[in-house]
Amino acid sequence: MKKGIIHINLARSWRGGEIQVALLIDFLKRKEVRQLLICTKGSSLQGYCEEKQLPYKCYSGLALFIYVPFLIAWLHALKRFALIHCHESRGHTLAFLARFVFRSSIKMIVHRRVLFPIRSKRVTLLKYSPKYADRIICISKAVEQVVKEAIPNSNTVVIPSGVPLRVNSDEVMQDLRKNYNIASSAKIVAYIAALSYEKDHYTFLDTAKSVLNQCQDVYFMIIGDGVLRQELVDYATKLKIIDKVVFTGFLSDVNQIIKQTDVLLFTSKSEGLGSTILDYFVNRRPVISARNGGAEELIVDGETGFLCPVGDVACFSQKLQILLNNTADIERITNNAYAFVENNFSIETIARKILNLYSEL
Repeated sequence: MKKGIIHINLARSWRGGEIQVALLIDFLKRKEVRQLLICTKGSSLQGYCEEKQLPYKCYSGLALFIYVPFLIAWLHALKRFALIHCHESRGHTLAFLARFVFRSSIKMIVHRRVLFPIRSKRVTLLKYSPKYADRIICISKAVEQVVKEAIPNSNTVVIPSGVPLRVNSDEVMQDLRKNYNIASSAKIVAYIAALSYEKDHYTFLDTAKSVLNQCQDVYFMIIGDGVLRQELVDYATKLKIIDKVVFTGFLSDVNQIIKQTDVLLFTSKSEGLGSTILDYFVNRRPVISARNGGAEELIVDGETGFLCPVGDVACFSQKLQILLNNTADIERITNNAYAFVENNFSIETIARKILNLYSEL
């Protein structure tokens, strides 16, 4: 591409969406696409760009909403950048202001990763309308349905999240069993997610209680941080399973962490897709997930993993005990899951689809 791309993501954290931004930027750099990331000062993405020597501009406070829309319009007027890719909602707002207030004609792509309904406010609907959002990338058909319910004439395209197929496995950065005094014979059932309400860690803990009534040689590991941490610690204490539940907080090197766990128990109530599931597929670790919207587009029940109704502790417990006790099932399911990712969700395949969309616009 002769003209460059502006990416905008204002999240401070390092979650699935930010990982996808990083993977896309890395791919585009290899393809020699000129790009610029606009991010929040002190954010994880700023740190990533500094480490990888990627071009970025970071702002905070009022500068975000006063200066950045003007900057976007100005850079487009100078013909340095032809398109802006909005990777989350606040970034979408700033790009919209560049178009609406400064009358910029820069092309806009909006990336929609969540299943939350789009608000019916007039300004919100205008932001997503074809007049301003030239394309809306939905990471699953479930997400696209939510968008179409709010804006029937929106220009949507389904492009899922991608995942690297090559996983570095030479060095273990953090030894989970050593750090948390877990015997080599014990199984580790993990959940990697922010500690927020929609992730439904309560069902995860209720399932742990049910399984521990039948089998003691297993630990349940909650990897992530968030506002619910103390509530969840208190709940595990109330269930009298706190000695079998490990709260690690946020951990980096996700693939190294996954390789040290045995099963992903993904109890989230609502997911646009579920990139953690893909990470487990690549690392050949089995997955049990709630039917939360996005997971059904990744998991064929009994073939690439197991699915349960949201909040169904009995189902989660039954499926988990199958995986804890049946090596043949694990091998079959993980082989199927890896082949499914390899054929459909490699980062090269997904990033190339996005690059083709840039060229089309």
